[in-house]
Amino acid sequence: MNNNIRNSSPQADDAIQRVLQAERDAERAILDCEQETHLIISDARKRAQGINSRTDQRITNMEMRYGHKLDREIKAIEREGAVELRHDASQQVDADRLQAAIEQLAVELCLVDGNQNHT
Repeated sequence: MNNNIRNSSPQADDAIQRVLQAERDAERAILDCEQETHLIISDARKRAQGINSRTDQRITNMEMRYGHKLDREIKAIEREGAVELRHDASQQVDADRLQAAIEQLAVELCLVDGNQNHT
């Protein structure tokens, strides 16, 4: 083969050089594409991190807003419950007084009824 290379024509040498140059150009193009791919992936990761960060911030803001709203609702329910509890307690006192009055009246009626039978 070495004899073939030494005996090759200048046209063949030029063709071989063009093929070798084309291979080098292709390898360089492949490396350039790989670098561009890495840059695209890096940019995509940065954009994804930005989106995740903004999403996390929005979630945090919503949690805070709805947490405050929930706190206000709970406090309103507690206030309403306290008012109803006081109202129920005052009715209970009135119910106790009413029960005592009924029992006293029953005793008095029994005494009156018993006294009328003896007279």
